[in-house]
Amino acid sequence: MYRFSLARCTACVRELAPFCVTVWAAALVLPVGVAAAQVLIQPVVVELSARQRVASVAISLSSKAASPLRLQADVLSWTQDLNGRPVTEYTDDILVTPPLVEIRPGERQVFRLAFRGPRTSTDELAYRLKLEDISAEKDAAEVVPGMQISFRSNYDLPVLAAPVGTAAPLLRWKPCPGSETADVALPGQTHLKAPTPRATATCIRVLNDGTRRVKVNKLMLSGDGWQEMLTLKNGETVLVGTEREWRVPRSPGSIGTPSGVQIETAQGTTLKAEAGGF
Repeated sequence: MYRFSLARCTACVRELAPFCVTVWAAALVLPVGVAAAQVLIQPVVVELSARQRVASVAISLSSKAASPLRLQADVLSWTQDLNGRPVTEYTDDILVTPPLVEIRPGERQVFRLAFRGPRTSTDELAYRLKLEDISAEKDAAEVVPGMQISFRSNYDLPVLAAPVGTAAPLLRWKPCPGSETADVALPGQTHLKAPTPRATATCIRVLNDGTRRVKVNKLMLSGDGWQEMLTLKNGETVLVGTEREWRVPRSPGSIGTPSGVQIETAQGTTLKAEAGGF
């Protein structure tokens, strides 16, 4: 007899940390990935051009699926906190149809997203399409002891609407309020004991004051005769109008107040951030 427990698996496509699927499993009979493998979603990042008001997302359920999939669709506005975590709230900007659907094994369903009004924003707009699995769990009378497994999956896709007009990058930076530097340990090290100089890190805040998101791969901090670099594994996206904070490790020889910040993007371009202004 199998022992039942509750397992959760979350997987994200890293380009925007954007597409996430959360799978809940009510048994350890099968790998959790089986549930995600039964659903095909195209595309996983929804992008609308400046003149486009309607987009679509198609979901196919494998013919091998054990039961139908019932989904409830909602669109949420999307910003970020200082650590890059998504901050969302329900919005009426976009209408999604159908709002509720049942997909049977072997079937394909198309969700259509349409702006309710004209596209006039000169900034890129960011949303999330939330598809929540509301499939009812099987009745206890139908459960075969030791053989029941039930998956509940929630899908979370980024929806990005291009700005009306020319997309222009503009980044600003400043020291984090209240504390410019703090003692940290370099990777693989513990704090060093005095009188040996300890490694430090400078906390900086970056604002995306441009009209389109920027994906940051590397962040270069410079001062009087020194430069330090922070490499962000897989890159991190900064949405329009949002602020992000990073701590850039500094060697003992990097003395003095930072005077400049440059950012290398995922496209390989280097942007010089302007000091202050926010």
